[in-house]
Amino acid sequence: MSLRKIAVILVAHGEAETAGFFDNFSMTRHTLAHASEVMTIPGPLQLFISVVSGLKNSIRFRRAGYVSPQNALTRKQAAAVARQLMLHPEKGDLAFEVFPAFSATPPFLEAVAGSTRHYDAHIMLYMAPVENSLNCGSICSYLKENHSAEALATTRVVSRFWRDKRLVDVCLDHVFRHVGRNVGGDTRRSALVLAFHGTLVADAGGTPPSFHNGLEETMGFAGSLRKAFLSDRRNFFREIHVSFLNHDVGGEWTTPSLEETLETLKNNNTNHVALFSAGYFSDGNETILKIKEALGKSGIEDISHIPCLNDSDAFIGYLADRIVAAVKQMTGVHYYSG
Repeated sequence: MSLRKIAVILVAHGEAETAGFFDNFSMTRHTLAHASEVMTIPGPLQLFISVVSGLKNSIRFRRAGYVSPQNALTRKQAAAVARQLMLHPEKGDLAFEVFPAFSATPPFLEAVAGSTRHYDAHIMLYMAPVENSLNCGSICSYLKENHSAEALATTRVVSRFWRDKRLVDVCLDHVFRHVGRNVGGDTRRSALVLAFHGTLVADAGGTPPSFHNGLEETMGFAGSLRKAFLSDRRNFFREIHVSFLNHDVGGEWTTPSLEETLETLKNNNTNHVALFSAGYFSDGNETILKIKEALGKSGIEDISHIPCLNDSDAFIGYLADRIVAAVKQMTGVHYYSG
């Protein structure tokens, strides 16, 4: 297969880029529309939730002087990946162009994919370490409904980040770069909290969700990360906890929640807590506002809030390598520069 021009699309959830009502209403509306593809959410209820959420977020964000950085970070990630691919030693004569796209805010995946149909091939990445029906599944659904067999032959979706040991290594290096070795010294009780996106485990009636919620993958990734931190020679944390950023609707969610974990640490007289949102590739409403509120209520005074991987050099290099590997897999050809 001879390819020359490759479109790379980084797909993130997307969050409102202003504190305005309409932007927040629209974001929730699109989020619920996608969710309704795998679970029953009546149209009138979607509209009601979107209006209430739009109003609440608008007021909350204005009071906090806050605007989500997620979309801007995704654009930074796309630009950084493009630069990395341009210099990649195995790029050969391939020309990569990298585009940011979003599920809940413009530019939407459908529009970006449609405007790049003339490219020789497409590589798509959903910007989250764990795939489920509501994130990476949305890409697969779009491709199935809109692409011919011929187009699918030149399209790859990069996924299964959660099982990649190199991503685990990137996370470890990232955390230890942000926490000094002297933090939580010998006389102190220190803990590392690895926060993940919560997921619905069962509805209000106790029935497990019928869609792929990514729980097994999340627990696998969390277990691998925790084990790696515990065995790393740089580790000085006495305790390493896995916790979840849950919503308060729909039924039973993953446990323990972040709030429950922080309460446990407080009761154990933990002196220092470092928190890393391992279940996210970029910071946004949950990893900033939700965590800030939880940490503020915890009563723990000494806290290190570590940013997500965002556009860090090691993470961008990792993504570029995964993209090049996907092209190799597609063509069966190894590309080398020079």
